[in-house]
Amino acid sequence: MSKRGFLTIILLLLALPAVPYAVEMGGMGGMGMGGMGAMVGKVEIQTKDVGKVVFNHNLHGTNCSQCHPNVFKKSLDNPHVTMKAMERHRSCGFCHDGRKAFSVKSKAGCVKCHAGDILFKVPDAGDVIFPHSAHIEMYGCTECHPDIFKAEHGANTMTMKDMENGEFCGACHDGSTAFSVAEACDSCHQM
Repeated sequence: MSKRGFLTIILLLLALPAVPYAVEMGGMGGMGMGGMGAMVGKVEIQTKDVGKVVFNHNLHGTNCSQCHPNVFKKSLDNPHVTMKAMERHRSCGFCHDGRKAFSVKSKAGCVKCHAGDILFKVPDAGDVIFPHSAHIEMYGCTECHPDIFKAEHGANTMTMKDMENGEFCGACHDGSTAFSVAEACDSCHQM
């Protein structure tokens, strides 16, 4: 094998670990011309408890060295970090401490990261997509969390009977505060 062929193989082997990362993140993640490629706009982070969080690089600035590699590794294997760890200034809590940016402890801050739509799989009646955005316009987080709904993925197992008895969605969807869960099925269920 020639020196040139050998060097080509070495360069490919060095670049190969970055390719799955770049594909997953929707770009070359800094591996463009001379290492100065475009910044990845949005990164989806799957949490164990409350679903996906979408991190938007464009909202957080372009000084990569503020976070990479000291706060976050530029890889797909960053360890899961709990809210308690963030409250101790790990991960997002490094900046979201109440001084540099809104605190991860702030109730108003919850919706900035965690208030996406939630899919409830309902095999017999059609799935339900709960739109946080429509409810946040009228109510604050504490009106539902944690008394009516635990803010934890999979912790709210409910039935139509529960809701008809004023639990979960039925706490408001009672026919007077909002439409009744016993009527207008297609308002919630995808049929």
